Amino acid sequence: MSSTQKTHLLDLLAESHSSTQEVLKKVGLDLQVYMDPVWRVRDILWHIAVWDRQATNSILAFENGGQYAIQDFDEGVFNEAAFKEGREFTQDQVLEESNQARLEFQHAVQKFPLDQLDSQLLFPWGDEQGDVAKLVKYMIEHDNEHRAEIIAAGKF
Repeated sequence: MSSTQKTHLLDLLAESHSSTQEVLKKVGLDLQVYMDPVWRVRDILWHIAVWDRQATNSILAFENGGQYAIQDFDEGVFNEAAFKEGREFTQDQVLEESNQARLEFQHAVQKFPLDQLDSQLLFPWGDEQGDVAKLVKYMIEHDNEHRAEIIAAGKF
């Protein structure tokens, strides 16, 4: 992978986050997106931030010669625990965490050595490996999915 491709990945991460921020200007953080259980926009932002952190953990572990995966990963259990954790924070704290987690994810991609960008690292869910580009693309798809759900709930 070239430095141009790396820059493209960073641009995609920034654009995806900016697109979500634009949607937030049109909806309140208390807008209900899911009904059972009730997840509001703020919960989704927290959820995305948690996953950005997990992706960052995988990248950093690989850079340090190791691997990272969420221990005893069960998607439903993990997401529910993260949801409950996020409810402990104010809306401002959720917004700050959303921005900070994405910046740290971008920073991890930025400093990832060019000569290792095609290397296979363990993804945080533990049953899949791929290169940094694939991980970034997964996370952007994750953003897009949730952004579309917020837009649908906001009916615009």
